[in-house]
Amino acid sequence: MPHDVRDQIVDFVRRWSEASEIGAGRFVGWLGVAASKFYDWRERYGRVNEHNGWVPRDFWLEDWEKQAIIAFHLKNPLEGYRRLTFMMLDADIVAVSPSSVWRVLGQAGLLSKWKGKHRRKGLASSNRPRRISIGIST
Repeated sequence: MPHDVRDQIVDFVRRWSEASEIGAGRFVGWLGVAASKFYDWRERYGRVNEHNGWVPRDFWLEDWEKQAIIAFHLKNPLEGYRRLTFMMLDADIVAVSPSSVWRVLGQAGLLSKWKGKHRRKGLASSNRPRRISIGIST
C-alpha cells in the first residue's frame, strides 16, 4: 500500500476516534485492517515504504565494467579467467579481481569446464561377472 494512503488511514482513525470517543481498535476493525498492521502503520507514519531490496554498494561492479569483461573475453576466448584478469589490468581496461571476472563470465554463461578425454573407471562396461582364470599346472 502506498505510504500516503497508509498515512491517510492513520489520520482518519485518529481524527474520528478522538471526535467520537470510540477506541481506535474498533475503527480499525470496522475498516477491515488487522490491528497489528494498523499499529505498524502508526509507527511508520510519515515515512516512505522501505523494502528489503539490495542497497547498491560502492565496490559493486558497474554495468560498463561487466560489459568490458565480457567483450574482452570474446576477443580472447582461449585465455582462462585468471590470465584474462591480469591482461585486462595490463591493458588498463578494468581493475577487478579474478573472482569478479569468474563471477561475471559465469553469469553470462561463458565459462565452460575443461573438456578432456572421458576416462572409464573400474571394470569393463559389461554387467556379467568377470571370469578369472588361475593358471595352476601340475
